[in-house]
Amino acid sequence: MKRIIVSLALVFSLTLNAFAQEETPTYSGKINQVKVFLAQAQIEKTVSFPLKQGNNEIILSGNSQYMQTQSLQFTSINDFIITDFTPFMQYVQPKQPSEDKLSADKKLRLKILRDSLDLLNNQNSDSYTLVSILSREKQVLDNMKIMSQPQSIDSIPKIKDGLSYYRDKMMEISKMLQKENAIVSKRSIRINEINNQINIILQGAENNFQPRNEYYIRLNIYSDKNIPMSKLSYTYNVGGVYWQPFYDVKFTKPSDPASFVLKAQLTQQTGEDWNDVKLIFSTEQPNSGRMLGNLYPYYLQPQQQHARTYRKQANNVESLGAKVSGVSEDAAEYAVPMANATKYSEMTVSQLTMLGKEYEIGMKHTIISDGKEKIIALETKSTKADYKHYTIPKIEKAAYISALMPQWEDLELMDANGKIYLENNYINDTYISSSNTEDTLNLSIGQDKRVAVDRKVAKTKPEKTGLLSNTTETVVTITLSIKNNNQTPIDINVVDQIPLSNQEKITITAGDLSNAQYDEKIGKLTWDFSLKALEQKTITFNYTVRQPKGVNLILN
Repeated sequence: MKRIIVSLALVFSLTLNAFAQEETPTYSGKINQVKVFLAQAQIEKTVSFPLKQGNNEIILSGNSQYMQTQSLQFTSINDFIITDFTPFMQYVQPKQPSEDKLSADKKLRLKILRDSLDLLNNQNSDSYTLVSILSREKQVLDNMKIMSQPQSIDSIPKIKDGLSYYRDKMMEISKMLQKENAIVSKRSIRINEINNQINIILQGAENNFQPRNEYYIRLNIYSDKNIPMSKLSYTYNVGGVYWQPFYDVKFTKPSDPASFVLKAQLTQQTGEDWNDVKLIFSTEQPNSGRMLGNLYPYYLQPQQQHARTYRKQANNVESLGAKVSGVSEDAAEYAVPMANATKYSEMTVSQLTMLGKEYEIGMKHTIISDGKEKIIALETKSTKADYKHYTIPKIEKAAYISALMPQWEDLELMDANGKIYLENNYINDTYISSSNTEDTLNLSIGQDKRVAVDRKVAKTKPEKTGLLSNTTETVVTITLSIKNNNQTPIDINVVDQIPLSNQEKITITAGDLSNAQYDEKIGKLTWDFSLKALEQKTITFNYTVRQPKGVNLILN
């Protein structure tokens, strides 16, 4: 029997030794560079490990669970061959770092916190003892018999004395219990706070040491010789990360150029912290799956015509075309385009690629995988800006100032939201479109309250066009007044309109238009002129409307 046991023990020992010898060495790579695309990122890592002559097997751990395995690529400067590799998911329970690796400041902070924790726990222990004693006193008092001889003559005075003592003592004990419980509650809150601070110091970050899934990569490597320390680089694309561009558009003095500060709003929750890494932001989007389509034969077939109504954009100055039919809502859609710091590092290098543009950040960054937004400045560009005022008194008796940038194409702008700042004061939001076909970029800065605008309408009484005619005629005169209350001259664009008619019995005839540029198709009137400081200009124009008698029209 003893021989059997010894034999089994020997077999078990040899099996364990065999497993120990076959255990695959595992290495974790360091992230050196991250190229962030619009909705994913390319992670570049390096890892070092020894190789023996012949076949080797290693495992690369610590890769994001959102890794796109089809994107894996390997590069080596040593003389070895990766014969095959296998990515697989692994559930891991990371270990907390040793306290020996903490800095001197963190060790001191940790000691102070633990001393405070011991003191609070000792104080709470004393409080628990006191609470226990008071609770027992309260229980004993509650079980006491107030009346020992209720048949005696003086039982009533004794009852009164007993009840008075019971009430006073119970009140005293209850207050002490309430006070001590409140103290314990406050100490418990402080104990939780200290424990959280201790955990943060030990863990480095709250989310770094949570159980999670990781991708492991099993590599089979063949080497012609022993390599004491080989170096391998590998890249893979990962989800759980995206960035959005936006601009801070800054205007200062009229003589100074406008600045466009491009920034990246970055969010990453890949499960991997990017510690001291080189960042590259790219406007490309891998795996978009978009391809050029094909044209197929197109056969014309008759279709029933349907009347369609297109709502005009509020900021499209070409959309004026209100028609005289008693409704003027379309005219109200026409309005002037309205827009609802620091000098950054010049180390950023930008370059065009075949499918977009890349911005290589000059400084290294640490981005924690916490899903919180980070703002990173990419580059700053400047361009000459001219300023012009715009007003449409019929819609609003106000003037808006816009910045005109004729050389905007040199900025290589992206499609992005923007925030407009005037002399470092936030003014409004805007949107910048790189597909703008205009020669000049027009950005509305905001309302200039130092330019006063007024509009008055005068109408004659409808009169018959003939003795027996059933048609009446009305003359509408509109007076515009614009005054520049600035101490500097301004250029201003003024827009108004003459109504149009889509009915044969209603006709409109333009009168004196005060030298306006007149677009007869849409009834648009435009004046461009300059106003000196404190100068005022009046514009008067009129038109005549003929309509059937009894028809009411809105004439403004």
